[in-house]
Amino acid sequence: MKINKTILIFAAAVLLAACSVKEKDAIVSVNGTEIAKSTYIGTVQNMASQYLKADPKFWDNPQNRQAVERAALEQIITGEVLYQEAKKQKLTVDDAVVKQQVNAVKNLFAFDKDGKPAQDKDLIEKNFKAKLDEDGITYEQFENNIRKELLAKAMTEKITSEQKAELQEEKLKQFYDDLTVVLSKDKAKIEALSKDNLSVLLPFAKEVNKFTAERAQVSAVFLALPKNISKKDAESKQALAKNIVKELKENKISFIQAIQQYSDDKNALKTNGEQLVLKGALPTDLDKKIFTAKLGEVIGPVTESDGIYIFRVNQKRAQSKPVYAELRTEIAKYLGALQIKLKTAAAVRDLVNKADIKAVGEAAQKAQEQSKEQPQNK
Repeated sequence: MKINKTILIFAAAVLLAACSVKEKDAIVSVNGTEIAKSTYIGTVQNMASQYLKADPKFWDNPQNRQAVERAALEQIITGEVLYQEAKKQKLTVDDAVVKQQVNAVKNLFAFDKDGKPAQDKDLIEKNFKAKLDEDGITYEQFENNIRKELLAKAMTEKITSEQKAELQEEKLKQFYDDLTVVLSKDKAKIEALSKDNLSVLLPFAKEVNKFTAERAQVSAVFLALPKNISKKDAESKQALAKNIVKELKENKISFIQAIQQYSDDKNALKTNGEQLVLKGALPTDLDKKIFTAKLGEVIGPVTESDGIYIFRVNQKRAQSKPVYAELRTEIAKYLGALQIKLKTAAAVRDLVNKADIKAVGEAAQKAQEQSKEQPQNK
């Protein structure tokens, strides 16, 4: 079965059926093993909750619903296929590991009736059992689900271990050339790179930038301006900032003393009052002031959305160009890991595509009806 094509046909039908059939009824079968409605609904709800935390209106969008439903169904089917393959290949999971995972989930229910943290084992057990009852599953079923998840993970890890990276020198050099374009921050040249290339390049470039970017070693005093600060208090902090700058410029106080006495961020004291700043990491106005300042010059006060900054630039270092010979090993490791990840995903897809996957019950009926409305691929 080609899962990517078929899921689009019956994912929505499965949810509709799940809301009307009996709790014990299945919605899809994988090589003859039926998946319960409750498993599907629970997976959808768990996935949706992650998005709802960031956007309370996420679930109001029908397209978002459909995307989560498809993803949940694919996750369930893939997990079941991997579990079955793990059993077929006689993989095992230590009982102690299963118990550890079960206890980790139980600890999520360590709270009292008021929602406050609790250490009472009986209370935690009671909360956990109440959740199982709510989901309509037994403790044994829950433990079995944990075991299945661990076996599916073990199968994925086995597939990964069987993959090998095949990297050509010209590919490594091309990656390096594209990397230097990204690090140059030349917008026109960067836009000329493909989106696929950029998605691979940017995470690596971010790490390399930490070692090659133009940088400054600064001493800093920070006066926080919380969102709920009153106008009077904000004005008071502005006046304080001006006074601190005056005292620093007249050498009446050192930066270490200013940080100790006034700064709302004491972290710099751990590094003798200094902090490393990479060009482009701070807000534009602040960044420009720092990297155009003379050594030893006191900058500020500079007001940003989060607070007031006062800086002194102690050292500067120009941007350096990474050398291919020095980066080659890291590039090979990075691209090799990505290649193995892609090969693993392809191997898992192949297993799923070979599986016998069918919608069942009312879900099957609705899927069949919807499939008649889908355009046929030739």
